[in-house]
Parts: sequence; C-alpha cells; structure tokens
Amino acid sequence: MLEGRLVLANQGDVWGLWCPSCQWEGGLSHEVQPCPHCRDRGVHMAVELHRKGGSPQRPAPARADISMWKWREFFPPLPSPVSLGEGGTPLVPLRHLPGVWGKDERANPTGSFKDRMASMAVSWAQAQGFGTVAVASTGNAAVSTAAYAAAAGLRCVVLAKEGAMASADTERSLRALGADIRFTESWHERWTELERGVREQGWYPVSNYRVPPLSSQPVGVRAYRSLAYEIAEQRDWSVPDWIAVPVSRGDALCAMVAGFEEIRELGWISRVPRMLAVVRFPSLQEAVRSGREQPLASEYPDRVAAVSISDPQATAAAVRAVRHSGGDVLVVGDDDLAEAQADAASHGWLVEFSSAAAMAGAVELRRRGHEGDIVALVTAAG
Repeated sequence: MLEGRLVLANQGDVWGLWCPSCQWEGGLSHEVQPCPHCRDRGVHMAVELHRKGGSPQRPAPARADISMWKWREFFPPLPSPVSLGEGGTPLVPLRHLPGVWGKDERANPTGSFKDRMASMAVSWAQAQGFGTVAVASTGNAAVSTAAYAAAAGLRCVVLAKEGAMASADTERSLRALGADIRFTESWHERWTELERGVREQGWYPVSNYRVPPLSSQPVGVRAYRSLAYEIAEQRDWSVPDWIAVPVSRGDALCAMVAGFEEIRELGWISRVPRMLAVVRFPSLQEAVRSGREQPLASEYPDRVAAVSISDPQATAAAVRAVRHSGGDVLVVGDDDLAEAQADAASHGWLVEFSSAAAMAGAVELRRRGHEGDIVALVTAAG
C-alpha cells in the first residue's frame, strides 16, 4: 500500500499521488509503487504526481527564464531547483518532411530529454534530505541523473547490466561525474538491486524497479509535462494533429498526455493531440488494439540495438495514455531504425539510434495519409 503525506504549497495547492485510471488518491512516497486499487484487480497502473487547487497563469512570452522552470507553478514546491538549463528546447521544422516539426531535446544539457526528469527528481531528493539518488540505466537516464546529482552535491548510484553500457563514452562520462557504477549479471537484477537500496539504504529512486514495469519516480515524471506546455506555447496555443514518441515504458508519453489534458482543462488549448507511440516490441500495440489493460511481455531476442526502447513489456499507463489521446502504436525493428537514423543524418539531423523512432513514426503517419501537422519528439543526440 502506498503511504506518504500530502504536501501543501504556499499558494494553497495540495500535492499528492493520483491514479489516472480509478482516481485513487494518496500521499507522496519516495518509493515506486502501483495504484493499490488497480493492483487488486490485476492492473499495475502507475500513479501520477497530482495537484489539487490553484489556477496557474500562462508565463509571459518574454519571460527571461526559458528553461522548463518557467512552468514551476505546475510543479511541486521546491525552495531551490537544481537546474542546468534544461527545457525550453526548440521546435524546428524538418525541411525534408513538410508539415513535420522536431521537438529537439538534443538541446538539453546532457543531450537528452531525460534531463527534465533528472532535474525535477534530484531537486526533490535534495529538498527532502536524501543523500543518494539511484537509477537503473545504461545510457541517457544514467548520465542525466549523474550530472544533476553532481550539481546538487548528492551521491549517485547507477545500476547497469555488465557489458550493456550504451558506449565506452557513457561509462567515462559517468565516472567523470562521480557516479558509483554497479554492474549486475542480468537486466532484471538492476531493478532488484535498486529496490534493495531504496528499502535498506535509503536511496531515492529516479527510475522504475517494479515488475511488471510501472514508470520512473512520479515526481520526476511530472517534469515531462513541460514538453506539452512548450509545444503548445511554441505553436501559439494550438496543438499538432499527431506527436510521434519513442516509447519503452512511456514516462514522457504519459506525462505529455496528462500535460495537454491539464492545459485543455484550463482553456489554453482546445484538444489533446493524438499520440503515435513508436516501440521496438509489440507488447503495447497488442494491448491497445485488443482492449487489454495490463500488457503482456513480448519475447526478447538475443540482441537488440535499440536499447533505449527495448523493454519487452509495456506499461498499463502507456496503454491508457495512447487510448486517451485517440492514438496508435507503431512497432519498428532495428533495420527500420537504422534506415530512419541514416535518413535523418542525410538531412542534417544526428540523432540517437532509438530516438530515430520519432522520425520513423512521422514518415509512417504520412504514408498512412495523415496530412495534418506532426511533431516528432527527438529524444536524444546521436
């Protein structure tokens, strides 16, 4: 059972946890746990950080702060955020794909959208008195968490499968940032070790460690809503017809849908855009199209190049988010991603292998005959 406390902000907002499926409410907890009511019926639904009360105002367009913290009225109360200048990334038209814009998260401090989550999670951990933040990751999330932990003066533990680090540069970067890297024999053991550290050593978890998978820590995931706010503002408070999003467990996908819904309820936009979740394995697609709430695990092959979107079991939260937006799921293989990455590079866009999924999604939407505006979430640099 999730246990925690409600947090009262200065402006009268009350912050706690909330289930988007059954509307269960509870206090904040640093642990990653599913909604207790949904779990009892066999659905492992991730809970969201939720605000009750208050009515945020649109930030002025000329406001000096162009980082994601210009939206801090939408975030939990923090005395001093740990920021390296994350967010406020450009929305750039793709000249080779008319009507498609790239939300260019390569512009973040460590080159990926994970900086948004890391900034929020580390800020909260520091404010709550935690001395160690921990993450199960072999790539972008690890580097982001380590960078923000270094900026905050906190210890960072990275759990990674032996031999699976994204690159030698990734490991060198982590060590330069002072991270304590602990290798495990299997992917699953990363989560076991992270949960043990949370329960026994008082670590603050940034990423998921639950089976079936849920999401990353809800406080950190809240930061991804800033993607929705920024896209709407950059389009003069309109939204595209589709957003193509690379998805593993779907933290950004779910938060963007929630963020668009939030500002729709405030009357800032008229609708929520449709989401195309681009995935490596068919778990999410099968669940969405069959009406299943709790996705089943897909078979995992011996080798997968698209490590960043390689979770073989999708989350219940991602299923709900795709359905709520009226969207769809596209399954791609490593060869598809290699082709999309090469095509993007030939037009000047150097993107991470898994990030090329967004480009592949935009091309597929055009192939299907969708003529409206499309945004491709370019999650990381190549």
